[in-house]
Amino acid sequence: MAMSPRTRADLFFGSRLKREPVGVTFAPGRLVLLGEHLDHQGGPVLAVPLTEGVAVAYGVRPDTRISVWSLNAKAKDLFVSGEWVKTGRRWSDMAKGACAHVASRGYRVPGLDLVVYGDLATGEGLASSAAYLTALLQAIYTAIGEHPTPRRIALDVAAVEREWAGVACGTMDPYIACVGEPDTIVMLDCANHTHEELPMPEGILIESEDTGIKRSLAATPYNVRRRELAAALALIKQTHPELERLPDLSVKQFEALEHDLPELERKRARHVVTETARVHAGVDAIRKGDREGLGVLMLQGHRSLSADFESTLPEIDDLVEALNHAQGVLGARLQGAGWGGRLVVLREADA
Repeated sequence: MAMSPRTRADLFFGSRLKREPVGVTFAPGRLVLLGEHLDHQGGPVLAVPLTEGVAVAYGVRPDTRISVWSLNAKAKDLFVSGEWVKTGRRWSDMAKGACAHVASRGYRVPGLDLVVYGDLATGEGLASSAAYLTALLQAIYTAIGEHPTPRRIALDVAAVEREWAGVACGTMDPYIACVGEPDTIVMLDCANHTHEELPMPEGILIESEDTGIKRSLAATPYNVRRRELAAALALIKQTHPELERLPDLSVKQFEALEHDLPELERKRARHVVTETARVHAGVDAIRKGDREGLGVLMLQGHRSLSADFESTLPEIDDLVEALNHAQGVLGARLQGAGWGGRLVVLREADA
């Protein structure tokens, strides 16, 4: 049996630093069933926490230096608390960004030893970056005696991603990493950061399927889509100034005004509005044990990502359609930010 990330980080810390860590944090990755690109719009999402994730073994040092050991990168970085200079090594810069952000909130960040290891694939849409930052921030805060809420951690992760990686991500991934438990489905309202754990329906498996296409989120049109959605909301607010968020529109309300929008903004907004409706329908399907209905919603969500949000690729669309016609498959769709990564697949458990 493979060694868990917690155990590996813990053992390395003790063997290399000759003392026990103060603690070990862990943050899992996730799969998104429904609700793609709704988190950054303040909408609802349905996500499934993974057993794979990132662990950080941590301890406090007597000086002001911070050492970060990345067992995945087989490398170490050492810097002084308060000297937050980018090196161009992403794993190191994100650790500095996490420390810098905590310091920017008025906390004194002491010297720390941080040992990081994860068994979560990177560049495949499984929220590895959010898991990494969540585990780091939990370690840093706990080391200074603070215990922030999942909402606080989620907002901090989003800020570090924005300031240190240039990605205007939402808060879903770190929030799920804070609250998610195996074998559950989390319904998260990203407007008010409240969540509900739904039981996994009987007779199904939720798995991932690799598209074989890796991507870096910062290198995709993700930030462009954010700007396009902001433009769509601004246009709609000209006639509906009371509207705060696109997910607040019902499908019927959107259909009454969509023809006043330019084509690009209409398509982007239509994905958000219809995907919001699919999340609510998905919650109903899960509660009723309607496996087939949930699978249909997943396929509809993928087709919306392809036609309206344009965050898929032709080869991914072909794979999704093939899977949706495969025996034992109830539904499949691209999940994560898009343009590559992994699919989420809903299967019959006895297939």
